[in-house]
Amino acid sequence: MLGPALPPGFRRAAYDNDDDQNGEDGEGVPGPALPPGYQAEPSSSEEEDEDVIGPMPAKGPIQYSVAQDFELRAQRMKEKLTRVDTPEVLTRETWMTELPPELQHIGLGARTFKKRSGPVNKDRSIWTDTPADRERKARERLEGKRKGEAEKDSVPHVPHKDLEIAEKVSKYNESKRAESLMSLHTKKMKEKAKEKADKPVERRPFDRDEDLQVNRFDEAQKQRLLKKSQELNTRFSHSKDRMFL
Repeated sequence: MLGPALPPGFRRAAYDNDDDQNGEDGEGVPGPALPPGYQAEPSSSEEEDEDVIGPMPAKGPIQYSVAQDFELRAQRMKEKLTRVDTPEVLTRETWMTELPPELQHIGLGARTFKKRSGPVNKDRSIWTDTPADRERKARERLEGKRKGEAEKDSVPHVPHKDLEIAEKVSKYNESKRAESLMSLHTKKMKEKAKEKADKPVERRPFDRDEDLQVNRFDEAQKQRLLKKSQELNTRFSHSKDRMFL
């Protein structure tokens, strides 16, 4: 036996003697020894059930029928075969089909007056119109065009009696009344233009006032003014349906 020797008069405890008697060949049970006076408690089934995880078994009788299971499967198969497969309609959200609001310069642009007065709300739906929308708009334009032609055909005409009266008044003015100042001026200008055209063109020295026409109306501007003044009678003309009361 290897190791230090026991002191003289050493006596082992009683449990040590019991262990030596129970062991084989004088060897005890391996591992730590139990404390003195320890008594093991009997195990209960409730503690064992606490460790079980999962659904509890059914308490009543299980009602299971193989025939009923076959009927349910047959019903599901029949519904699957007879069901009409309707394709799922894919719809896009509004932010994908509509343009965002038209933003201005957000305060970064120069503050000036508008150079042209355009429409406030421009139609920008051409960017998001579907083929059905384009067809509908084309049909509406065609209907509006036909409606406009019908309204144009229904324009009131001047009665024949008013035309006869207007012709008599015109003959009376030509025979009894003197010419207007406007007509006299027009005739005079035509005669001057004819004389100027008949006069031969001669070479002359450069004249600043005559050639450059500084701050003066040219001949084209004069003709435009005369033409506009001749159209004054159209602004005070009779109505389209009646010429006389």
